[in-house]
Amino acid sequence: MEQFSVTPLTGFGLLLVDDHPLFREGLLLAIEKMAPDCDVVAVSSQEEADAILTSHPERFDLVLVDYKLPQGSGLSCAAEMRVKHPLQSFGLISGADDADLPERARAAGLVAFLPKSLEMHALHQALLKIAQGEPLFVDQLAPPQLETQPSTFGLTPRQLDVLGMLASGKSNKEIASDMGIAPATVKNHIETIFEKMGVSNRMQAVMVARAALPPSPP
Repeated sequence: MEQFSVTPLTGFGLLLVDDHPLFREGLLLAIEKMAPDCDVVAVSSQEEADAILTSHPERFDLVLVDYKLPQGSGLSCAAEMRVKHPLQSFGLISGADDADLPERARAAGLVAFLPKSLEMHALHQALLKIAQGEPLFVDQLAPPQLETQPSTFGLTPRQLDVLGMLASGKSNKEIASDMGIAPATVKNHIETIFEKMGVSNRMQAVMVARAALPPSPP
């Protein structure tokens, strides 16, 4: 049963280049869940990206490169790959606090700049716009003009509370004590959370949640 509404990115190929394993794998899982028709692959380096683009030159519609890679600036890496793969579209993704990055990405011939601070639903909307052929350079300092209705995977408020405690590293016994419920009830909540989110363990649930769900209020 579908737990939330998605707009499919049917046939859209996305190659993510990011050396941070938690962000890379979390984003990969979240996109696969929210846009199951998107062909998304994540690699950790420019060398891996070059290899997959060479072996599959027509597979990807967008190569999204992290601004900070061990090989150097993501802008430089994207520029080098554009020479090797001139028919490929490249975008930049960054967590750096640099207001000039969107314009620098545009000037470098990229088709997109996306801050890592985007919530998953906003990233999904951004990818839809890019898939429709629209260049998109999101200003990090201003709220993105994208749809803002978040997805919570059909989780109830109680299940969201349990998920938040999972993310903080608490055990089933600690969650049960904090919530005043039986450990068996916590176990049932967790099993339902896994089913609704389409994951199989705590780490996957936490990574998908961090990428896809809106932040909890302070």
